[in-house]
Amino acid sequence: MNNDSASLPALRRASAIFIFLALSGLIPWLRRYGVISQWILLLHIIVGLAAVAPLTMIFIKHGREADRDKPTRWWSAGLWTGIGWAALSLSGLWLVVQGIWGVFVRYRIHSLHIFAGVAFGAAGLVHIGYGFARSKFVPGRYAQLARPLALCILIFAVGAASIEITRRQGTLAIANFIPSNARTDTGRVIPAKMLLGSESCGVSGCHSTIYEEWVPSAHHFSGADPFYAVIKANYVKAQGTGAGKYCAGCHEPISLMSGENIPAHTSPTSQAGSSCVFCHALRNPDVKGNANYVATAPNPYLFEFSSSPALRKVSQALIRLHPEQHKLDYDAQHSQSIEFCGTCHKQYLDKRVNGWGFVQLQNQYDDLKNGPWYTDESRRLRCQSCHMREVAAEDPARNARGVIHEHRILASNAFVPEMLHLPGAGRQIELVKQWLTGQAVIPEIARVWPAGPIITLSLAPENPLVENRMADIQALVINTKVGHAFPTGPLDVIQSWLEFTATDDRGRPVFAAGTLDADGRLQGKTVEYRSFLLDRQAQVLYNHALWDAVGARDKRTVLPGASDSTEFRFRVPRGVAGPLHCRLRLLYRKFNPDSLAAIFPNTTPPPVPITEISSFSVDLPVRPAKRTAVLRQPQRDLSARRFPASSVIGSAR
Repeated sequence: MNNDSASLPALRRASAIFIFLALSGLIPWLRRYGVISQWILLLHIIVGLAAVAPLTMIFIKHGREADRDKPTRWWSAGLWTGIGWAALSLSGLWLVVQGIWGVFVRYRIHSLHIFAGVAFGAAGLVHIGYGFARSKFVPGRYAQLARPLALCILIFAVGAASIEITRRQGTLAIANFIPSNARTDTGRVIPAKMLLGSESCGVSGCHSTIYEEWVPSAHHFSGADPFYAVIKANYVKAQGTGAGKYCAGCHEPISLMSGENIPAHTSPTSQAGSSCVFCHALRNPDVKGNANYVATAPNPYLFEFSSSPALRKVSQALIRLHPEQHKLDYDAQHSQSIEFCGTCHKQYLDKRVNGWGFVQLQNQYDDLKNGPWYTDESRRLRCQSCHMREVAAEDPARNARGVIHEHRILASNAFVPEMLHLPGAGRQIELVKQWLTGQAVIPEIARVWPAGPIITLSLAPENPLVENRMADIQALVINTKVGHAFPTGPLDVIQSWLEFTATDDRGRPVFAAGTLDADGRLQGKTVEYRSFLLDRQAQVLYNHALWDAVGARDKRTVLPGASDSTEFRFRVPRGVAGPLHCRLRLLYRKFNPDSLAAIFPNTTPPPVPITEISSFSVDLPVRPAKRTAVLRQPQRDLSARRFPASSVIGSAR
């Protein structure tokens, strides 16, 4: 091209911008994706958007002028630079649009942009270098190249320095989470803002389905649960500020991780429960229990915690465009193990809590680990297999089959979401009831997980039923589908029991056990599946005062794959209209009346729904009582013969 061309100054400036775009696109690709790399990428996007139109016009004009001077060959570096610029411009614009308004940025376009940048960018740099090497203009004109390049570098340097200064903060306090077993990877607390913000996962448009499922789940309201709030307040009142750390490791981990003393009231961090960030930032789960995990602080993206919606939109675009750090921080692989669940779903008391010694409480982890659903490799299931079934979703976190794990994490709480007026509470409660009654279907494990109720019941008489005789009817309870013991959780407050009723063919009651009176208390001797916590005087603790508990009694549960039996005995009345219609039901409620009264002594506690887990009915025939035959002696004429009085007495005897 002629060195005296009037378009050369613009071309030199365009070359400087091209060099900056090449370097600013290459550095984030090669360097760990920290905030400085994000700043470089942001400048790359801003400069690219501003320059795409004018640089395209300059390059087209330059190509035409060069072709007039000397016909362009197909191997010309300039030609391939122009083709590369077109590919980079189109793919870059598409990526920016998807980053700002899209949800899932296709990696094929992302890879195309990177490949074009490396291949054609190298060709462009060679072309520019060759052009300057053979140019004859005076050295002072190099400023036309240097000035825009220096300006871009200066903007980068000032911005990077400002970001680094802003990110600096004072030394965080040393983490002390005792008596919880929780800890952090740095040994220091994690600022609450680093673990909050679950709603941003939904409003960003990326994980909307997952967020909507999580909102009414127990993992969300773990710190706002009214029952937990009262028990925690009692704990803090009895043991002092900070005592609630024992509970907070699982119920309100953000409060704990951020160094709060866990006040008696419900704080904003309590309301966040087990947030999206918190669960996905856990590492090194251990099976000791009592929140024995390591929490890590994620590496925030640029402007992620800004109060400006526009800047947060920029942050979300950066995450979509370069999700590598996001995926690294929130890697879900570790959360798919049973050990991950076992960090909280295994609980015990020790001397630090009760001043006495070790007391094992709920332990779903060991139940599963040692039970048939895990030890039998032909049908091995994990906690997530049942409680986080697969659902189809248009979510960036979906797997190759287009499914994600449902984050409702269905279990047994069928009323707190409605109490708290959580969005989606009605659907959550409906699904929980389906889950408890065995109506839930999980296709991916259907080949090993049987259909039907989670607990199977049956009734069988020991002997045929006969009027006016005792009936012995055996009830059999089999844990058919539950991976851990049934029931589970805080066995001192929940209540599950057998209700047995027998009526005759006219509908008249014959016998009942396990029915409820007007106050909701059990009537008649039956089987309860639960346990009772004891204090130092061996008195029952109905208020879940774990800090006073030193033991337990009367624990009765059904281990996975195991069975339990009991007998109902009653007298079959005379004249009963057979057959007897016998019905057995297994009922469950989250709180028993005694615990409700103890936990809410001066208020009216909310009504606790009762769920029928399973039922079984059978009609048993009744035999009539055998009549005793009356033998008649033939009449004799006793007038002809008299017997001594002593002989009559002796015969009677």
